[in-house]
Amino acid sequence: MSKVLLGATLPQFTKDRAQLIDGARHAEAAGLDSIWVFDHLWPLSGGRDRPVLEAWSTLAYLAGATEKILIGTLVTRSSLRHPALLAKMIASVATIAPGRLIVGIGSGDTASRDENEAFGLPYYAGADRIGQLKATVGLLHDYLHDDVVTSSDSFAPADGLVPSPKPDIRPKVWVGGRADDVLETAGRVADGWNGWAGTPRTFARDAQQVLAYADGRDVELSWGGICVVGATDDVARKKLGTRDATKTLWGGPDMLAARLAEFVGAGAGHLIVTPAGSADPEAYEILGEVGPRLA
Repeated sequence: MSKVLLGATLPQFTKDRAQLIDGARHAEAAGLDSIWVFDHLWPLSGGRDRPVLEAWSTLAYLAGATEKILIGTLVTRSSLRHPALLAKMIASVATIAPGRLIVGIGSGDTASRDENEAFGLPYYAGADRIGQLKATVGLLHDYLHDDVVTSSDSFAPADGLVPSPKPDIRPKVWVGGRADDVLETAGRVADGWNGWAGTPRTFARDAQQVLAYADGRDVELSWGGICVVGATDDVARKKLGTRDATKTLWGGPDMLAARLAEFVGAGAGHLIVTPAGSADPEAYEILGEVGPRLA
C-alpha cells in the first residue's frame, strides 16, 4: 500500500508574511508532506477589506523558502488568469521547486462572481464555466508536454507558443470540484482530483466516478477540508466553540487520525487539512503527529 500523504493549508489571509513563512517552515519541520494556498483575490469570509496574499506570487516565494515539502494550490481558479499566462507561471514555479509542485485547478462557483467582476475579470456561468475549465486544463497539459502550443479555443487562445521555461520534472495538475462535468474532466485529462469537505461516503461516490471516467488511467485522489486541531481531544473540543461537533472534524492526534482514516478508506491517498486558526504553528506540529498514525 502506498504511503498516505498529509498536508495543510497555510495562514494566507494575513498581511503578515511571517505568519505564512513560519507556518510553511513549521509544516516542513513537522514532517508534513505538502503545504497549500487558496486562490482568492479577497477572502470569501470577513469582508473584502480583509487582507489576503495572492496565491501564485506567494507560491513562488514558498518555493524558495522551503526545501523538500510539496507545494500547491487548492485550487487555482481557472478564470483569474489567461490560461497561457497561468501555464508560464506554473512552469516558472516548477522550475524553482523541481518535483515539488501540484497545481490544483477549479472553475469557482457563484460565490466567485463578485470577486471576478470587481477585478474586471470574466465570470463564466453554466456550460461556459465547465467549458472554460476544460480549455484551461487542456492548454496547461499541452504547455507542459509539447514543444509548441497552438489553440483556437475561444476560452484559451494561443498562437505558436514555445513553452519556456521547461521544468525538468513536469508538475502534476489536479482538478477540484464535485459537479459531474468536473469529475469527468479530472478523470479524463488530469493527474488527480480533489474533493473538498463532504463525508467519506460522498467522497467515495465521487472518487469512483472519477476512476470510471479515467478508464484505467492513474489518477490521484485527494481530500481537503477544515479540521479543529488540538494537542488533546479536550483542547480541540474547547476550540470548537459554536461549531457543530457532529459535523466538524476535530480532535487530538489519535481522534483526528481515526476520522481522517475514513477518507483514506474511501479512496483518498492525499489528505489536506485546513486547521481552524491555522496561524498557530502548533497546529502543524500536531498534524505532524497525525501523519504516522495514518500509515
